[in-house]
Amino acid sequence: MDQHVKILFLCTGNSCRSQMAEGWARHLKGGVIEAWSAGIETHGLNPNAVRVMAEAGVDISGHTSKNVADLMDIPFDYVVTVCGHAHETCPMFPGKARVVHVGFDDPPALAKLAAGEGEKLDCYRRVRDEIRAFVETLPESLNKQEHTMEDQSKDALRNEVRDRYAQIARSDGGCCGEKSSCCAPDSMNRPELSVNLGYSEEDCAAVPEGANMGLGCGNPRAIAALQPGETVLDLGSGGGFDCFLAAKQVGSSGRVIGVDMTPDMLGKARENARRGGWSNVEFRLGEIEHLPVADNSVDVIISNCVINLSPDKEQVFRETFRVLKPGGRLAIADVVMLRELPESLRGGSATYCGCVSGAVSVPELGRMLRAAGFTSVSVEVKEESREFIQEWFPGSGVESFVASAYIQAKKEGCSCCG
Repeated sequence: MDQHVKILFLCTGNSCRSQMAEGWARHLKGGVIEAWSAGIETHGLNPNAVRVMAEAGVDISGHTSKNVADLMDIPFDYVVTVCGHAHETCPMFPGKARVVHVGFDDPPALAKLAAGEGEKLDCYRRVRDEIRAFVETLPESLNKQEHTMEDQSKDALRNEVRDRYAQIARSDGGCCGEKSSCCAPDSMNRPELSVNLGYSEEDCAAVPEGANMGLGCGNPRAIAALQPGETVLDLGSGGGFDCFLAAKQVGSSGRVIGVDMTPDMLGKARENARRGGWSNVEFRLGEIEHLPVADNSVDVIISNCVINLSPDKEQVFRETFRVLKPGGRLAIADVVMLRELPESLRGGSATYCGCVSGAVSVPELGRMLRAAGFTSVSVEVKEESREFIQEWFPGSGVESFVASAYIQAKKEGCSCCG
């Protein structure tokens, strides 16, 4: 009797990610997995995917692009969707097939933002290696990764935030609230708004035009105590405002990495860096719940009004703990909940994307940080932030329920040698 676990890897066009997953499964797990790949549509085999897989010793040049409709009669044990669109449009499979979503970044989309051929192929190589790492855990890990309703809800929130930020990047608008705020649409023409958040006029003048998009609720650098030579990671880097200011502080011997999940934002930040000649700043596409950053590689993590937007904050803090060096530190400006939100501010995407309904209480925030492994946790609520928060949803009384706060924590240990 056939004891192989039958797995279908599904993506939009069966061109790249699902083909690499099938190739790795056949190469690494042929003794226990019977692997297929297919797409909701067929886009043909991506030559760059073939090339980077060949570099790793796996030949997928003989694969063909298949439509999932042609495989519906196969009794799959698992259908693994490797992109969001495939998961959203995944058909119903007969029998016992269980659908598991494990999303990977789209290499062709990443490559569009690459500076040259080498960097373009690096995008494919990174995703190739991420897929290999996942396939190596199969089939055992699939039992733990069935896509629950809670997961689907998190994905929906994340997509709403991504869409909102894409609109902001294209319009140079602001993020918080629904009208004007710390993230006012005209913030680039009103530097005094950033000054109200703790930035100096010199700060506002020091960055490339268009980098200061008003996407914040404080100034994390005010508590970061950045030093020359340090490596800094900015979660949700937007147009690059805080990254460029951090780069000035760490100097040419230091390095700043900005991570943002919105390609439109990433393109804007990279263009700002190019125009400004910022050689010690780089911007990477990724979700803050799954940082594209190596373990124990960062001295300081900053973030400005972003973590409240994450539907899985505990995972964010686990990831930040992972990438920080021993002795590394968090310096975050974000929104916290002061008391239970009324129904009028709790439901709907407007208040979530507007930096309100995703906020958690100070005790809950501290619990999550300590659970991730952090020590020296400090949350300082900025009472004066009520002045600008009241403008986020005028007339709602939102300033009585949330406030900006400075959040600090440390990863124990010493990054020095000897």
